[in-house]
Parts: sequence; structure tokens; C-alpha cells
Amino acid sequence: MGCPECQGAVATALRTDGMRVVTVGNPNTGKTTLINALAGSNLKVGNWPGTTVDRLEAQLRLPGGTVRLVDLPGAYSLNPTTPEEALAARELLAHPPDVVVNVVDAGNLERNLHLTLELTELGLPMVVALNLMDEAEAKGYTLDPAALERALGVPVVPLVASRGRGTDELLAALERARVPELRLRYPGELDRAAVRLAKRIRHPAGRWIALALLAGEEVPIELDGELLELARQLRGELERVGIDPYLEIENARYVRAHELAQDALLGSEPRLTLTDRVDRWVLHPLLGGPIFLLGMLLAFRFTFLFSTPWVDFIGAVQEVLAGWIAALPLPPLVASFFADGLVGGVGTVISFAPVLFFLYVALAFLETSGFLARAAFIADKMMLLAGLPGRAFIPLILGFGCNVPAVYSTRILTGRFDRLRVGLAIPFMSCSARLVVFTLFAAVFFPRYAAWVVFGLYLLGMVVGLLTAWLLGRAAGQPASSGLMELPPYRLPTMQVVLKQAWARTRSFLEGAGGPILLAVLFVWLLLNLPPGDLEGSLYARVAGWLAPLFAPLGIGDWRLLGALIPGFVAKEVVVGTLAVSYLGAEPTTALGLAQGLGQILATFWASLLTTLGAVPALFGLPQLAPPPPDAPTALQAALRASAAPAAALAYMVYVLLYTPCVATVTALKNEFGRFWAAVAVVYELILAWVLAWGVYRLALLWLGG
Repeated sequence: MGCPECQGAVATALRTDGMRVVTVGNPNTGKTTLINALAGSNLKVGNWPGTTVDRLEAQLRLPGGTVRLVDLPGAYSLNPTTPEEALAARELLAHPPDVVVNVVDAGNLERNLHLTLELTELGLPMVVALNLMDEAEAKGYTLDPAALERALGVPVVPLVASRGRGTDELLAALERARVPELRLRYPGELDRAAVRLAKRIRHPAGRWIALALLAGEEVPIELDGELLELARQLRGELERVGIDPYLEIENARYVRAHELAQDALLGSEPRLTLTDRVDRWVLHPLLGGPIFLLGMLLAFRFTFLFSTPWVDFIGAVQEVLAGWIAALPLPPLVASFFADGLVGGVGTVISFAPVLFFLYVALAFLETSGFLARAAFIADKMMLLAGLPGRAFIPLILGFGCNVPAVYSTRILTGRFDRLRVGLAIPFMSCSARLVVFTLFAAVFFPRYAAWVVFGLYLLGMVVGLLTAWLLGRAAGQPASSGLMELPPYRLPTMQVVLKQAWARTRSFLEGAGGPILLAVLFVWLLLNLPPGDLEGSLYARVAGWLAPLFAPLGIGDWRLLGALIPGFVAKEVVVGTLAVSYLGAEPTTALGLAQGLGQILATFWASLLTTLGAVPALFGLPQLAPPPPDAPTALQAALRASAAPAAALAYMVYVLLYTPCVATVTALKNEFGRFWAAVAVVYELILAWVLAWGVYRLALLWLGG
């Protein structure tokens, strides 16, 4: 972020312990990158209260005090037409920050300044971060930040956040933040009405609120009835004399944004950008689809190659810890609780980290680079086949991370029926929790084609989801929807930013899911040990055995495989841990000495490190899509391989893919669409999962044999 001496000087100047700073800007202006560049490793991912929209927050600790950084969702306007814009407006009005940092794309100045002009009317101290200066220069633009600073009356700092250029200057500018001097003028009668109404509003953003009320826009804070009635009267008076407040306000802002952009633009020399050249191939009507599929396949290949060694390392550490516990003079039941229940549960939680981390790295890279936006554009035709707008692809893609926020993100769609169809399709998108199950089974039963199998499952989920949306549309006679989307320029992601964001999201996921997973695994251990010492006759085995007749046509008869599906309804993260406890809980653990265990851990760590380094050339250079299987499979892998045939394992993975993802997703569906549709979704998923798993099993028998 700059030299330590510079940071010390900035902190001394600020003297703002506890300052709250929010970043506001259009999507794709680099707000998150800026937060990462400023925050270092202090990044935290959470949700806005009452929503599932991701928030990035950081505590920037400097010698002179602590600055709290909050990244608001990208918005084109504070007039709430999307949930993200409503949230941004509500946060600014209901919880006014100490400083607003308006992040502006220097290469799209005129469009971005429309939001800047809205922010000037909030009456809040403000700094403009003129980001992406390198991209503006690549487009042939020469800008004068000082001219923009004089016009707005607030500090304007040019920077390139992805490279850390200008971040120290931005921190120093926070001390100079002030309420904008620019006062936008509207046609006489409209401006007088706004002044009259603003005098009745006891809020720093009174002028913005008055203009929003006159334009008939929703204001996301509570206002008294007399004020709203006065606003309706004034709006009616303006309309009677031929003034449309909304059009006049928008026109005035766009005209002034154009003037500001022209004043700040010293010159331009249009050039063919890298984005223009690459899009000739990526957006090609014939090549675009294969390029998109290749990109996603590389993402899964990357996840497999780099996460597998560290999942194995965590498994080895679990075995050593269990061996140390076995060497202690403890009663068998107590030793089993610590080794199988506690160590197994914690190990299950931690074992998600490598897979999730590398998956989030791949997705963050694709998103930050601009490739994911092109994927939505390319998928527009596919979405139209299902009668959905291209924007519907975004919630579906989010479903690959977690179905719960994906269900809530359907709010970006304007039509309620479109939202319902996408919401019912999302549970078939394979979330990151299911990936852990697929990784294990694919590595055990299809080691040479593991990535192909997982990739096929992801495609199957997408196809089933789109068919579900299409069938609902046909049943209701819904016409095909359409919409517009923005394609940001290509950017080479800064790996430091990508890694920080991936780790923050992985940590957030583990913090939220770790407790329930651990409790579920311990609960399964308890059921397995009631009565003690009788695994086959335990309460858990009896409950799982009731499912055997139902799953016999799928080739799945082992009660341990069936039992894992029950806690899997609560959270798919629990399936692997449940399998580990039920398969290995009764197995005697070899006692280990301290030195022997440490030696095993160090040896496994070194092997995992070498395998990771070898995966770098393997990502592009080797023909197989997954690393070769280990010579000696783990105890769980060996137990699974002995309990089911490959065809049955494939049917099991299909069932895990398609049956109800988790209780949290059902809750999200209930909150968004009501109890009826949530119940319909659960029944539909359970039936469809069984039918397709049976079909896959029959086909796999023909291909693989029994």
C-alpha cells in the first residue's frame, strides 16, 4: 500500500480513531479492489443486516487510529431500482458515514459522474477516488483531476487501486474530506419546490430526499405523513404547469455530468483496446460457447489439482491426532469421543477449506477479470431457451458458491414469475458444499476422470435447473423475457487481491458453517454409540436401514451411505464427516508416539507441498484432468470403494446433487416465495433426484458393468 513511513505520516495527520468510511460507486469501478489494497489482511466478509448481499468490511489500523472501511454494493443511482441500490441508499441515509469515498471509473467518467452528482446532494463529507487511471490512458484519454476537484469542491485523487498507486494519497485526502460545494440547479419552479420541501426535512440529505419525493421515487427511510402529503401536492403543482420532476432532475444531472466530464478531459485519442480485441473471440457466436466451457473446466481443474494435496494433508493430521489420543490411558468410549467425534468433526470442518479456497480463487479470478460477465452475455441465448432474461444467469452462477444468497439475489429480476422460476432452479446448481462430496467419490471411484465427472455433475445440475424453469414457463404460458447487461473491460486481476478475497470468503463460510457441522458430526457419533459398542445395531443404523428398500433400485444398500443423506438434508457439508464417523468410528486406531506422529505430519506436509508445486505445470500441460490417485488410499476411501460399485456411486452423486440442498435454502425459498412453493420445491427435488439417479444407475450399468 506504500511505504511504512508514508502510512505513519497519514495516520498522524488523520487522528481519526473510529472513523467510518464507506465506498460508493458504479459496479466494476474497483471498489472492492480498493478496499483490499487499503485493508491488507484485515478484510472481513459478512451480510448486510436483513439481507444476504455480501458486504466487505475492514479495520484499517494505523498508528494514529483505526479507520473502519465499508464497501457498499455497486449502484448506478441512489433511486432504488434494484436491491443493491436500495441497500446503498438506505445505508447512506439511515447510517450516515463520516466520509463517503466515491469510486469513479476514469475511463467512463460521464456515466459515473451521474452518481457523483447525486452524492453531492447528501450533505456528507466526500472524496472522489478517480480509479482505473491506467485503463483510461490505455483508451487514449488524458484527464485533469484538478479541474474536477475545483468543480466539485471535494478532494479528487487519481489512483490505480489494483497496483496500490495513489492509496496513500487517498488516505491523506480523508482528512481534507468536506461537503461538496457544487450545487446542482434545476428549472426554476422545480428548484423552488425542492428548497421549500427540504426546509421541512430534518436530515443532512434533505435536498436529495426532497428531490426524490418530487420525482416520485421511494425514499428508504421513514418520513412523516405530512411531509409526504406536501411532496404529493408540490409534485401535482409542477405536473399541472407541464413540468415532469423525474425527467427534469435526470436531465439536469446528465447534462451537468457531461459538462464536468468535458472540463476534466484534456484530450482523447481513440484506440483499439485489449477488451475490443479479446471480445472478437470470446463473444464470437460460434467460439464463445466453447471458450466459456473451457474457462469453467479450467476452474474446476485448478480446484482439483491444488486442493487435493492439502485435503490429504488434513486427513493425515487427523490420523496422527487420533493416534495420539489412542496412546492415552482413556476409557474406550471417551477416547472414541475425542478421536472419532471431536477430531473427526473439527477435521471435517477444516477439510472444506482447501476446496473452498481454491474454488473461490478461481471464481474471483474469472469475476475480476471480466470473464464472468461475458459468460452471462454468452448464456443469454441459453437463458432465452428457458424463457429467462440473460441476467438470470447471475443468480444461477452464484448458486455454484451457495444456494442461499443465490435465491435472494433473484431480486435483480424485475418479473416475479421470472424470480420464482429461477429460485426453483437454483437448488439444482451444485453449491460448494456438494463439491466436497463429489471430490471424495470421484477420486475414489473415477480417479482418472475425476474432474470430468464433477464437471458433468455441474452441467447436469444446470440443465435440470433450466429445464425446470422452462417447464414452469410453458405451464403458465409465460413469454420469454429479455434484458440488458453491462460488459466491463478485461482486467488482469491482482493475485494479492484475489487471494485475500478468496480467503475472506472461505473464512466467512467456515465461521458460519463450522459450528453446525461440528454439532451434526458429534450428534451422529452419539447415535452411532447408542447403545455403546454395537455399531450395526445402533440407533443410527436402524434409522438408515429404513431407507434401504427405497434406494435398492439405485444399487445403494449400505446403511452408512444411506444414513449420510439424512444429516445431508440439514447441510451437505456434513455428508463426508458423517461417512467418516460411520465407516471408521468402530475401527481401532493405532497408537502413535509424539515423535512418530510429528514425523508423519512433516512428511505429509512436504509431500503435499511438492504435489502443489507439480500442479502448476500440470494445470495446462498434462492430458488427465485430475492428479493420479495416491498409491495407498485413505481408510475412508478404501471403505467406500468396498461398499458400492462405481455405477451405484455415480447414482449416489446424482442424488446428492439433486435432492434438497439444505434447510437454509428451503428457508430462503419460503421467505422469498412463500411456504407453498418451498414445500413444492422440496417434494419436486426429492422425486426428481430419485428418478434421475435411477436412470443414471441403469445407464452406468450398461457402460461400467455391475
